[in-house]
Amino acid sequence: MTYLIGTDIGTMGTKTVLVDTEGKVHAEAFKEYGVITPKQGWAEQWPTPWTDAAYATIKEAIDKAKVNPNDIAAASISALYGGSGIPVDKNYEPIRPCLIWADRRATDECRWLRENIGVDELYRVTANVIDPYYGYTKILWIKNNEPKNWKKIHRLETPNAYVIRKLTGIESIDHSSAGNIGGIYNLDKRGWSTELMEELGIPRGFFPEKILSSEEIVGETTSEQAEKTGLAKGTPICAGGIDAPVSALAGGAILDGDLSSMLGTSMCNGLINTENRISPKMINYPYVVKAEETIYSFTGISTAGFCLRWFRDQYGKEEMETQEKTGVSAYKQLDQQAEKIAIGSDDLIFLPHMMVGERAPYWDEHIRGAYLGLTAYHTKAHMFRAMLEGVGYAMRYSIDAARDTGVEIKRATLVDGGASSPLWRQIISDTTEIEFHYIPDTLGAPMGDTILAGLGSGEIKDHRVIEKWIGEKIATKPDPESIKKYRKYYELYTVAVEQLSPFFSRF
Repeated sequence: MTYLIGTDIGTMGTKTVLVDTEGKVHAEAFKEYGVITPKQGWAEQWPTPWTDAAYATIKEAIDKAKVNPNDIAAASISALYGGSGIPVDKNYEPIRPCLIWADRRATDECRWLRENIGVDELYRVTANVIDPYYGYTKILWIKNNEPKNWKKIHRLETPNAYVIRKLTGIESIDHSSAGNIGGIYNLDKRGWSTELMEELGIPRGFFPEKILSSEEIVGETTSEQAEKTGLAKGTPICAGGIDAPVSALAGGAILDGDLSSMLGTSMCNGLINTENRISPKMINYPYVVKAEETIYSFTGISTAGFCLRWFRDQYGKEEMETQEKTGVSAYKQLDQQAEKIAIGSDDLIFLPHMMVGERAPYWDEHIRGAYLGLTAYHTKAHMFRAMLEGVGYAMRYSIDAARDTGVEIKRATLVDGGASSPLWRQIISDTTEIEFHYIPDTLGAPMGDTILAGLGSGEIKDHRVIEKWIGEKIATKPDPESIKKYRKYYELYTVAVEQLSPFFSRF
């Protein structure tokens, strides 16, 4: 039998799955780590935990499955959006931590870009705008604030490319990762913009000249790394891509108009787009399959799932103690309490923006989280339900940006951990007024990586095989009566977002 490996380097941990070419999962492994937050709005990570976790989970998956490493046809590695990339010197040693997607420090750089380059010019070339989310703004922050480090930079490597180089000895970058840097990537030409690189003062030599398709083989594992990972020497490693579109692939997003909502630590509402329907309200870059002709356009909420983890950690001590005794998840217990609360949480609105600033479609550098309408009547259950509903309102706000381009959303899928909650799925369906389909056993981005590994090795001929692998989905249809009630609260949410922006800017 022939096997494939998919590894996703996430923000909070790395996960690996091992499947056969029929899509049967034989093993999975996960290793957790953290994020460095030196200041509010800053988020950094060193690459060593990524490499260690990738090696460890690959080895664990192979050991669990008890397969012959020589029967593994290929592996693919995806990763979180690495923002600035990892600055490495001429010896390929990391110079400083990577400024990851969640880092919002580059506000001065954004101001300079608006005044000197202009959002229209950047959008014309890159199909993306100006915001601290984008990697090119974070790169400029390093240039402006850390000149000694800037002088040492030989390359800026994406998280997946960094680990792939450690495995194979070969540098790489894929189209989804290059496009998501923004500012220096020409979407129409699917290549670097020499003009913008020169204007911004970002050397072209910081990046590989050749940009690869996600399924393209970068190289093969060296004997040293084979020993560390359990892979056979010479195992092909594919380029992979950004975790959000790879997760969308795992959810069966393969046709124009397919929507995949990844409900993890962060929320990405990704639309598959073959008709070039783009908007400044969305982040736009090549998809991980058929990159030359397909665009992945997404909007999102940076702290969607993180809000719930924050709530559990801060206010769910009792539920966590019960979980230790009974095995019933603290989140499930909180869901059961929230189910008893009426739609609208008795006039309590939550803004699920728990970092300073938000990406597409908000493009607001100052927005923050908030409970609005809180009274002495409200309980912990009200607050938790309001949080679930707040993410639903933010999803509606995000998805409407895609609808504004004229795209027809044909199929909608919910994937990742947060989607396992039936209550949350119903709230999301009711607030967005969309029928969503949930894949209960999906493994997210690592599963998408196995498809890419199959394509790269030739073991899979067509990425549409993922539909066969997925099997039956669970449908959640919007309830007409709930829709009517939620429209009122969604309108209140949009008013709050618009009117509170000037207030938040005064902090």
